[in-house]
Amino acid sequence: MMERDSNVEKALLIELAKPQSDLVDRVTSHNQILLHNFQNASERKCPCQLLGCQQSFSVTLIPNQVLYPKYCDDHRNSYRRQNFLRLLAEQSSVYKFEKVFLLDPSK
Repeated sequence: MMERDSNVEKALLIELAKPQSDLVDRVTSHNQILLHNFQNASERKCPCQLLGCQQSFSVTLIPNQVLYPKYCDDHRNSYRRQNFLRLLAEQSSVYKFEKVFLLDPSK
């Protein structure tokens, strides 16, 4: 299993060198890539990357691994992320367009 995991890491590193990579785009939609050269496991605090979330969470950086969670424990699954954004959008302090008017530039 470790060999398979290291192959995924190697593939990601190769794809990072390309200007555009479908693999990197697909993987980073729910994860983050953290490049490091640590020789021993090390803890690091990361901010949750969900818009509006102010929480941080710990990840353990592992040698030869670059793929880590992108969201805090409260937002790891897509339902919780969608629900958080829905509740955030319902708050009165969030800027909203009630009506949109088009102005005629010739006037």
